[in-house]
This record gives sequence, C-alpha cells and structure tokens, in this order.
Amino acid sequence: MNVEFFIARRYMLSKRVKFLSLSTSIAIGGIFVGVAALLITLSMMNGFQNELRRRILGGTPHIIVGRFFNEPVADRAYVMSTLSKYNFIEATAPFIYQKSIIRHNKRLDGVVIKGVDAVLEKDITEIARKMVEGTFELDNGCVIGVELAYNLRAAVGDTLIVASPFGERLGLLPRAKKVVLKGIFDFGYYDYNATMVYMDLQDVQTLFEMDDLITGIQVHVDNVYRTPHYSDVIEKDLGYPYRAVDWIDTNRSVFAALKLEKIVTFIVLTLIILVAAFNIVGTLVNMVKKKTKEIGILRSYGFTSNAIMRIFIYHGTMIGILGTFLGLIFSFIACTLLAQYEFISLPGDVYFIERLPVEMALNDFIVTAVAALVISFLATIYPAKRATELTTVEALRNE
Repeated sequence: MNVEFFIARRYMLSKRVKFLSLSTSIAIGGIFVGVAALLITLSMMNGFQNELRRRILGGTPHIIVGRFFNEPVADRAYVMSTLSKYNFIEATAPFIYQKSIIRHNKRLDGVVIKGVDAVLEKDITEIARKMVEGTFELDNGCVIGVELAYNLRAAVGDTLIVASPFGERLGLLPRAKKVVLKGIFDFGYYDYNATMVYMDLQDVQTLFEMDDLITGIQVHVDNVYRTPHYSDVIEKDLGYPYRAVDWIDTNRSVFAALKLEKIVTFIVLTLIILVAAFNIVGTLVNMVKKKTKEIGILRSYGFTSNAIMRIFIYHGTMIGILGTFLGLIFSFIACTLLAQYEFISLPGDVYFIERLPVEMALNDFIVTAVAALVISFLATIYPAKRATELTTVEALRNE
C-alpha cells in the first residue's frame, strides 16, 4: 500500500474510537447532502418534464396545418393531397376549434369545442385509450374531461347543452345544441381535463354555421422529435397563407421555462457542494495545525514536500469520494422509491399533473459525481500547500 495513502487514511479516523473523526464526518456529510439534494431535485425535474411531454403528446397532434391568423381552411382537398405525398406522415385528420359555453342543469362553464372525426381521431391522439367512463363515441353526443365533468356535476348519459356565442345570422339569440354525454376522459393534464369537449365534426360545423370549413388538419408523424424539420418542409410546400406548427413550437414557452428552471436549480444546488468544499478546506487546515509535529517527524524521515502534499490531497479526496458515493447511493434509493410509490402529490390546476414523477438520468449522475469530485480535489490544494511550507525545524519547534 502507498505510504502517503496509508497515512491519509489513518488521519480520517479518530484516535479514540477508530472511526471517522467528527470533523471528517461533517465534511463528508456536507458533500453527501449536496450531491443527494442535487440529484434528487434533477430527477424530479426530469420526471416532471418528461411526464408533461408525454401527456401533452397524448392529447396534441404532432403537427397542425392551418392558415395564418387562424383563418378557416376552405380548400381541404389541396392540403390533403399535398400531405399525402410525404412518407413520414402516418395519419391525418381534420378538426375544428371553437370557444363555447356548456351547461348542465344550472351549472355553466367556458370550454373549447374540438370537432373531430371519431374514427380518424384515434390515429392522431390517445383519446380512445384515456377514457375512464363510457366510450369515445360522438354520434349526437360529446366526450368531456374528468375535471369538467366534476365542475358540471355531469355523468355519462346526461344531456348537456352546448351554445355558440355568436348567435343566429338573423337574430340575437345564441345557437344551442343538446348533446348526450357519451364518455369521460382523463389525460392527467389539467387544462385538457377542465376545458376540452370533443364533438362530431359535422355537428360543430352545423352549430357554428361553418358549412364545410375546418380549422385545420392534424398530422401524426413517425418521429416526434423531427417535427420542427417536418413542419418546415410542409409549410414550404403548401406556401402562403398556410402554416404548419409542431407540438414543440406550440408548447415552446412551457419547455423553455422548465429548461431554464433546471439550469438555475443545478447552479443553486451546486453551491451546496461548494459550501461543503469549504468544510474540507477547514478540516484540512485544522488537521495541518494538529499534525504539525507529525509533519516534522515525517520530514525528518525524508518525506519530500510533494509526499506531504499528497497525504493531505489524498485525505481531502477520500472525503470527497466518500461523500459523493454516499450521495449517489442515497439518491438512487430515494429516487427509486419516489418513482415507484409517487409519494408527492401536486395541485393539478397549477402544475398540470397530479403526481410528481421521478426519472433518473445517467448523465445527471455522472456530471454531478465528476463536479463533486473535482470541487473536493480543488479544495485540498490550499491546505496541502500550507502543510508543505512547514520545515522540519519549524514543525518540531512549534510543538
């Protein structure tokens, strides 16, 4: 065994109990807390972001093709024929978005009506798999989210009234249609569950007097992460006034905010590791003072300045390795339990999802471990250099 390493390991232990000394334990604990806090927080943010992405994709088409300024699409045949030539497109479906009011008994709520073809919609979104009551059937009926159903106190089979806010062409009374609630869905995404109402495409066209107009075409592609490129190709081919917007662009502000939050969190929590590094500095400086006589004796036995320096660098690095290792193990166990049992609940109207998911990323563990070890190593340099400045005579005289 390397002599410097053996001495450094002996300095880790208390003389009385042959266990880690108090100062060493505190320094290790600081690194441990910093690493664990950083990894658990990053895993929570990964889970939140990935789960939010999955739920958004569950109810959102990969690409929406429409017109600028949300003008209705009249030439559906031209758009569909253009889209049909792309091999990366797996499914297409027309749709209509309209703001409306829905009523059940004396309860009212503002909603977004989505008019779709029930058969084609199943190839675009996961609505059919998200039904918790009833079925995804739109013939003279509608499907709503669990939050909206609760707000309206409505159950499957009840009759709801959907009203157009624009009124008759020759009158002031709003147009209204009675529909039967055929099913209730749960995307696990509060905005969808609280505001979205699915109705038959032709029923919506009739209610809002749209003739054969639609809002646009929904597109499902083979790779959700290539949608920015796909949408550019489609938009360029269709030409003005048509535009293609992918799901990433639609939710850009949400994901940009989450990315920024993760970066800021990483920086802030890394400060905990930096604070712990000062504990290492303090521990080693204090140890240099306590071991002054031993340093003098080692000098008298022929230990060079580099050998003395290596002793304290090894000592500080071992503190960093132990703290980092314990932090990694604790983080892995904690994240595994949090991911399996989902202890933490969230208000769905604020955070979009009701349970906080946790997903560990190997890159986060590697980067955090390397950062902690590098910081720990750098923290050893100053006290190690101080130890080398002591000569044999000075060390023995001070004792």
